[in-house]
Amino acid sequence: MLRRLQLRRFLRSKVGSSFAIFVLFCALLSAGVGYGTYSLGLRWYTANKSEEKITALQLVDAFVSNYSSLRSQFRSDEAPVPASFRAHSIELFNQMRSADDVLRLLWVGRPGRSIATPPADAAMAETIEGFAHNPAPKAESSFLTTANGLMFRTVYPSIAVQQSCVDCHNALQPEQRWRLNDVMGAFSIDVPAGPFLRSNLLQSGGLALAIFIILGGVGLAVAVLSFRQLGEREAAQARLKQSEERFRDFAESSSDWFWEQDHNLRFISLSDPVERSGLSIDAHIGKTRREVVFAGVTEEQWQAHQADLDDRHPFQNFRFQRQALSGEIRNISVSGKPVFDERGMFRGYRGTAKDVTAEVANELELARRVEARTTELRAAQEELIRKERLSVLGQLTATVAHELRNPLSVIRNSVFAVRDAISAHKLSLDRPLARIERGITRCDRIIADLLDYTRRRELQRSALVFDQWLKEVLDEQEMPADVSLVRNLQASGVPLHFDPERLRRVMQNLIENAVQAIAPPSGERKGGRVTVSTKATEDGGVQIDVEDTGPGMEAGVLGHVFEPLFSTKNFGTGLGLPMVKQVVEQHDGDVVIMSAPGKGTRVIVSLPSGQAGSIAA
Repeated sequence: MLRRLQLRRFLRSKVGSSFAIFVLFCALLSAGVGYGTYSLGLRWYTANKSEEKITALQLVDAFVSNYSSLRSQFRSDEAPVPASFRAHSIELFNQMRSADDVLRLLWVGRPGRSIATPPADAAMAETIEGFAHNPAPKAESSFLTTANGLMFRTVYPSIAVQQSCVDCHNALQPEQRWRLNDVMGAFSIDVPAGPFLRSNLLQSGGLALAIFIILGGVGLAVAVLSFRQLGEREAAQARLKQSEERFRDFAESSSDWFWEQDHNLRFISLSDPVERSGLSIDAHIGKTRREVVFAGVTEEQWQAHQADLDDRHPFQNFRFQRQALSGEIRNISVSGKPVFDERGMFRGYRGTAKDVTAEVANELELARRVEARTTELRAAQEELIRKERLSVLGQLTATVAHELRNPLSVIRNSVFAVRDAISAHKLSLDRPLARIERGITRCDRIIADLLDYTRRRELQRSALVFDQWLKEVLDEQEMPADVSLVRNLQASGVPLHFDPERLRRVMQNLIENAVQAIAPPSGERKGGRVTVSTKATEDGGVQIDVEDTGPGMEAGVLGHVFEPLFSTKNFGTGLGLPMVKQVVEQHDGDVVIMSAPGKGTRVIVSLPSGQAGSIAA
């Protein structure tokens, strides 16, 4: 895996790219050398073999010409004619070299005019006819494929240069009418060229491959060496850069600027970044720190800092404030240590300074978040305590309800029996018995309120037109004679998906609270007005306002009205408004109370549309 990664890095580097280009150059150079070598060998073979064969054919032609001349001188009719002599000699020569891969010599006549041997193939016939039409024919050599394979053929023209030869041919072929300088045929030598071409190809290819391997190997060695040196150089540069960055980070993170004071604690040197603090270098030179710091330090902090300076102690994180040129307040932190000479004499202080405005802002933000989190935890703790109280209250309510309802049922039955008994004796006890029944009903209502608040029930939603439903609820509401109920229902036709029985209790509690604020059961009754208003909201819900003309509430009382068991009245359980809030929140709504002394009270209930279904008429 490591070698693969190194190979990939090498190929992707500049050295690898250069080596790839070099390899391509070597391949092209080797191919060029191989092709040149092959071409040179081929040209050498063509030139030398052609020259050798032409020389041999010229010798054969001269020999036959000489034979023809001697035969005519000796007038020997018994000797074969030159053409026959030449044909028999060539035939004997070829018989002695009967293998297919050796030189083959032929003398052939012109196509259609040959005496003994016609052209071996069409190419030979075409070449001989070309000689006949050329006033100065010359031997021709070429590569061609025959039945015996690839051959290098040389065709040499045979021309009638002696009258004896012409006479001999005319004697054998009187109809041809041969003349001097006629092309009578040609000598042909076929030499197998396949072995040479294969050998030449192997030699040329081997030379090219050897050159490519040698050059490629040298190039690879140089490239690998360069790649290693480049890698070492880059690693060294990276280490140097990392070292410089570490030094710069240490210097920049440790401080923003440096300062120096003399033995009188007056500034004698500061670095340029001090301008960020809001004062220039010239504004510091020759002055003490107290002369250039104007804010952010209490007198006690100055005294503690001066004590460190007087005792020649090092100090850290002495903070103060400066106003920058932009008007922004900057928080500065300085640290320093005393400087002594070789004799132990105090020479001054040297140190660093840093703009810690962002850190101070972070500290303040952290403090704010801690305070907010503390508030949340306190609220969560209070909520937990409230829930624990509700849990205990629920258990107690269940027990008390069970224990009280049985006696109340007995009392109610007893009152019924008493009423029947006294009616027979015609006694007038209706008013006392009515008070007893009202007390029983009130106790039963208190028990029901306790159970409703401590037992959170699932909503039984119905889809209703809200104003129509609310009108029926208000029609059923009993009001004192001196308190009027004003209706202002403006949410006509708005459908809501809600629990009608639970919201009925909400409206009854709100109206009863308003009535009790205006005309308490005990006390002066001045009369008043309770106004119930509705309006549609933008999200498809309804807002209900219940407003009274009562005396209103103090701010201290208003903050506790939703706490269970809290009440300003000497009667009731203090669960009316907490139950209202509980039911409204179960409907994903919200309830807000606004009140002020002498201005009455206004309760705003906001209900969302819920899941609208089929609307009951």
